[in-house]
Amino acid sequence: MPRVLPNNRLNRLAKATNEQIKYWKEGVSLQNDSGQTVPQLINKAVADRWHFAYEHRHNANKLLKSKPPLYRSAISRYYYAMYHAMRACVFVFNEGDDHQQHSELQSHIPKDFPPGSNWKNILKNARELRNRADYEPYPKSNTAWKRDALNLKKDADLFLSTTRTYLQNKGGIL
Repeated sequence: MPRVLPNNRLNRLAKATNEQIKYWKEGVSLQNDSGQTVPQLINKAVADRWHFAYEHRHNANKLLKSKPPLYRSAISRYYYAMYHAMRACVFVFNEGDDHQQHSELQSHIPKDFPPGSNWKNILKNARELRNRADYEPYPKSNTAWKRDALNLKKDADLFLSTTRTYLQNKGGIL
């Protein structure tokens, strides 16, 4: 038996744009096709993004252990590990992926993110280092990047640990 909706919700439906109605239908379709609610699907997407971050860190560690170590490439992977881990946290806090731009993500770190390290600067510095490692030809020597890669590894390890705890505290997402 159909339930009666309050007038304000019926009014919202009556004034909806074509695009809004398409989005609503897609939400219903997502739930019907998956057998999960939209919030459950959001949690899955967040967990998958965090695990993607973990995979980047794993690959960065392999690059450091290769013979010879590939420091520039490791820097890039450590940054992407941090980027995707924070992107998962920002998505949960903002209930959407509105702040995924690399240059803006650090400005949207959740207000309830654990205090301590200066996460904004750590992420910004990692992005700038990744840009240098990926785009600047100098220094040419691979070993010139060793110290930066090892320091970024420490930051990435702490970053992933902290983001994991944050997401677990947000309802056991991981």
